[in-house]
Amino acid sequence: MKRKPNLKWLRGVDWEKGSQGDLAVLIAGACLLLIIASIGFDSLLEEEEKPMPDFALIENISERKSAFFEYMLPFVEEANYEILKQRDEIKRIQSAFQRGARISRRDRARIDELLEEYKFDPVEELSEETFRHLLTRADEIPPSLALSQAALESAWGTSRFAKEGFNLFGMWCYEPGCGVVPNRRPKGKTYEVVRYESPRDSFLAYFRNLNTNRYYLEMRAIRRAHRNQDLAVSGIDLAEGLDRYSQEGYRYISKVRSLIHSNQLTRLD
Repeated sequence: MKRKPNLKWLRGVDWEKGSQGDLAVLIAGACLLLIIASIGFDSLLEEEEKPMPDFALIENISERKSAFFEYMLPFVEEANYEILKQRDEIKRIQSAFQRGARISRRDRARIDELLEEYKFDPVEELSEETFRHLLTRADEIPPSLALSQAALESAWGTSRFAKEGFNLFGMWCYEPGCGVVPNRRPKGKTYEVVRYESPRDSFLAYFRNLNTNRYYLEMRAIRRAHRNQDLAVSGIDLAEGLDRYSQEGYRYISKVRSLIHSNQLTRLD
């Protein structure tokens, strides 16, 4: 649910007399409204995240699946929106670099931030390789892939880890107390299942994992090849690079693809 814009600053304005103070308020307010209109309310108003439903209470399987996808899809769309904005930034600066234009300090600092975010070493000088590497990682994850994995890893939002720690993708951590201790954790193992503050945080971590972890080099290579050939990026195709996401290997890939097909998730890509 979005918060309504706060227009209390308009209260007490004398609309008829129009004193200098009132006019100043009106001018400032008009400028603010123009800014809001130009960039959209969505970027200025905070979103209040709805509590995650107790999916286990939805007995009808079809209704449970529908509720799961309806609740989770906005997190995928939000993450992809932010990544594609980054991608546009990279392409803009890359275009200037290719033209031989001067790269501003601000743009250079932004590239440095993105290199760090996507787990690359700093570079002294920008090169075409710098942009190519960034564009390989700063790219979207198809909704069909994200939603199918969330459903598999969280048992449609009913798993203990989903309920206690909003962990929808089976992500691990290794510091004592960092998450939820699995009941069947083998003796001598110290890993825990990450506890997140919200489902949104779980999705953001998942996106970061697929876009930076060396285990998913093949997935990113498939995505890059599709981009180079101007082909649509689909979850069915990218699933091929997820054999190291689970100990099940290629059987896991089959499960992901089967879930995408059976729930007609390709329509979301």
